[in-house]
Amino acid sequence: MTLRLASPFQDHAVLQRDQTLPVWGWASPNTRIRVTLAGHEAHGLSNAHGDWLIRLPALPAGGPHILVVETPATSESLTITDLLVGEVWLASGQSNMEWPLDQSRPFTDEAIATADFPGIRFFKVARRTHLGPHRTVDGSWQLATPSAAPLFSAVAFAFARRLHRELGVPVGILSSSWGGTIIETWMSRSTLAHNPDIAAWFAGYEARAWTTDRWKTVGELGADGRLANPNLPADPGLTQPWHTSDLDDSTWLSLQLPASWQSAGEKYSGIFWFRRTVEIPADWTGRDLELHLGAADKQDIAYVNGTEVGRTGKDREDRFWNVPRTYTVPAALVTGRRLVIAVRVYSFLYDGGLIGPAHLMRVHPADQPDAALPLAGAWRYRCEHNFGVVTVPPAVMGHGEPNSPHILFDNMIAPLVPYALRGAIWYQGESNESAPHLYARLLRDLVTDWRAQWGIPSFAFHTVQLTAFRSPLAHEPDSKWARLREAQSALLALPGTGIAVITDLGEAADIHPKNKIPVGERLAQSALSRDYHRALVPNGPLASAFTFNGPSARVAFTDTDGVLSTTDGAAPRTVFVAGTDRIFHPATATIEGTSLLVTSPAVPSPVAVRYAWADNPEGSNLTGASGLPASPFRSDRW
Repeated sequence: MTLRLASPFQDHAVLQRDQTLPVWGWASPNTRIRVTLAGHEAHGLSNAHGDWLIRLPALPAGGPHILVVETPATSESLTITDLLVGEVWLASGQSNMEWPLDQSRPFTDEAIATADFPGIRFFKVARRTHLGPHRTVDGSWQLATPSAAPLFSAVAFAFARRLHRELGVPVGILSSSWGGTIIETWMSRSTLAHNPDIAAWFAGYEARAWTTDRWKTVGELGADGRLANPNLPADPGLTQPWHTSDLDDSTWLSLQLPASWQSAGEKYSGIFWFRRTVEIPADWTGRDLELHLGAADKQDIAYVNGTEVGRTGKDREDRFWNVPRTYTVPAALVTGRRLVIAVRVYSFLYDGGLIGPAHLMRVHPADQPDAALPLAGAWRYRCEHNFGVVTVPPAVMGHGEPNSPHILFDNMIAPLVPYALRGAIWYQGESNESAPHLYARLLRDLVTDWRAQWGIPSFAFHTVQLTAFRSPLAHEPDSKWARLREAQSALLALPGTGIAVITDLGEAADIHPKNKIPVGERLAQSALSRDYHRALVPNGPLASAFTFNGPSARVAFTDTDGVLSTTDGAAPRTVFVAGTDRIFHPATATIEGTSLLVTSPAVPSPVAVRYAWADNPEGSNLTGASGLPASPFRSDRW
């Protein structure tokens, strides 16, 4: 059969309501195509290459419907069933958008247990990093059930659930994300080529990505093209008897897990062993056990009492870095009261370790999960191989490297165009922290790029502002995260955009805060207000004007719903002012209506004011009637 449909057109798909519906695919060249859906019929013709695209009339929310595609001349036919019509959104970005519900427990226990929503459906785009544009992706539509939902994006699920509940229509999510990626990889080549700020970087990439030297390297490293370590031993982990049960590991160092080994001062990639001995109840002897290790960044081999019980990842695979490990310990290994657990963790890039979360690290009889013994805590560890500090240098960019210019657009966005949808939610920015001064244009370019690609001028776009991270500080003059938040907020000057401020949801020691449900709900509130015109404040207060008069500064706000307040009833904190010397001092801020009056005895004539200006603005507490946090801001551009 030569007749094919584009990747998203599968059973259980959600189609966008109130928009003309493009349906496309491939057939024999110059063949007439007939499409029927919900009582409508449309016709078209494939071109000389077999491509075809037909647009059906807009439909109201509802279903289920059946889509039939036929080629009358050749009697080929395709039937797609259980189609719903409602709201469709693209969810994209890096790991905080990709982060699944299962990795956000216990915050998501209730969401998973009650995820019985036949009208919420996810299409997860499979990862791919091949050079050149692509027209298809792997993936399938999954209904929201307690068994399927754990692997859904936590942020996107919370977003979809609130829309579904408040709009009363089906919601479909096209989920296309990749952890650790920069924004430039999600944009088209034509858009990147028009940005003078990155011209040298872009030209350098194009000068080497297809060269003989680059492809010689790809051949040496394997098809994924990722950076290899020439010292990686062929024998995986048995060069030392560190998996055995009788090894004396008392001289090994100790580390509280879950954690990365970098957090213990081992600032490099490599191979580490983790060992722990557990005393088990007598009635566990001779029974199958389940060993839950949490996630291992990036690959692992697990042993119990000297015997391998499971492994995850091979070669250069990095997609399992945040996937919880669950291995069966056969009853034959459970011969006494002692379990010696040894885990060899291999990370060839960036961080590595047993990263949890803690509540997923446990062991229990296979038929008695409620009797689990926790495994989080002190483990012995030792380095097998030190690879040095390994990141992805420009020399290896190209095939297989997700941070190459436009490669994820080509592989994971373009094949979805022009599937009808309302817009996108976006959680990304951490990987661009090194150049926050470039991000405002890049983000704006991404939005205009996607709007042009889809041909939808009203394409909605809602971004998550970076959360709080790293050491808590009241003010950090050179904070890159504060500057990147500012760049994200600047997108609001573009019509049809929104923002979710989440500085109150961060974790100082974890770039992946687990409390993801409020993030998705705040994105939904922004969309409900801005796109669906519900009577809601879209976000927390936004600074809109600054005036300086003698010893005081005044800051006016929008999106307060008539009320400016603080989360704890105390005076606003993390407010700082500076004079012409550009030295910032703590200030007293008084709420007057929907504005702040700011003074400091150390600054008799302030010319600049800042709020929550730090990577992790400790104590920031400004809010509005909605209870949502105010966005960090500064009046200066120093």
